[in-house]
Amino acid sequence: MPVLPVSPIKNKLKILGKYLDQTAMVGKLYDVMPPVLTGTAIGYGIYDTMKSSKEDRKKRAIKNASVLGFTVASALIATRGLKIKGKQLFEGIIELPEKDSEGIIEVLSKPLSQKAKMLIKKVQDDKILKFSEVKNLMQEFKEKLKDEKLISKIIPDAESEAPFADLLKLSWLGLIPVLGGITGGVVGDKLAKEDWKKQFPDKIKEGTYQYLNNIALCNVGAGLGAFTMNVFNVKSKTARFAAMMTGVLGVGLAAGNAIANFVGKNVINPVFDRNKTPNKKSVKEMFKNLNEERHPEALDVSLHLDDVASVGFVSGLKWIGPVLPMLYSVSAYRAGIGYRNGKIS
Repeated sequence: MPVLPVSPIKNKLKILGKYLDQTAMVGKLYDVMPPVLTGTAIGYGIYDTMKSSKEDRKKRAIKNASVLGFTVASALIATRGLKIKGKQLFEGIIELPEKDSEGIIEVLSKPLSQKAKMLIKKVQDDKILKFSEVKNLMQEFKEKLKDEKLISKIIPDAESEAPFADLLKLSWLGLIPVLGGITGGVVGDKLAKEDWKKQFPDKIKEGTYQYLNNIALCNVGAGLGAFTMNVFNVKSKTARFAAMMTGVLGVGLAAGNAIANFVGKNVINPVFDRNKTPNKKSVKEMFKNLNEERHPEALDVSLHLDDVASVGFVSGLKWIGPVLPMLYSVSAYRAGIGYRNGKIS
């Protein structure tokens, strides 16, 4: 049976995946994330404060500083862990990949061109290869050694040994910043001398909505997709990725808003609105006007782009791990300010 040629686009994507998954590249992304996340938060905080009215600007600045500060700190702690005076109080959720030193030495012993050996030694010295250099290296392995898979000894393959454990990690990674954002919102209200108790319910409601709709339920969908592939013993990475994304779209995007608002209306609201919410409701009333307090909007839909990253992380793409805190921080900020976009009864 003839082997079908690999399409140019698929080949470029394969090279791009290897380029991004270099251990030195992942390490660089990990190192730059704190200043990038902090700088982005400061920039948005200034923008959001300056667009408010002059009389509200001081309070807005205080609240933004608190919410964004707690959001950034909690997102970084979730990723990197927390160590005080040499004692590890909390292990980071994202683990950095390690280069295969023995594999690199093995490949260097093979009859390669001087240029290829020079590129491999760059990896050995923790330097980042250019896209064209990764391409040249893969091409030489394929044409000269007839073994393109040798690249995996230089740049580890995108593999995940425990996808369900990774999904649980992502759920924790999303929850910690959301809780941090809510905490920052409460502190900000207190510092701005506002009634934090009055605004606290909206923070819990929005935090629940953000976590369920934009984080947890999407991970559930991805898990169902992975479970289905395991049941049918499907090993194809493309098929597994597609199945997980189908689960994300089905559970997270299609049903996430309804499920999150159902929990908000029938579980969260009764806790805070005991005087407004009847003790007993019919099934019809439980599903009535689910979007009254919080309806989905363009940003909510765009936040599901992080689900592509999440599925990529579960699929074993190492470079995605360091950037996930940036994606989850949006949900954390909205929880912290208690964002609601509907009619509040």
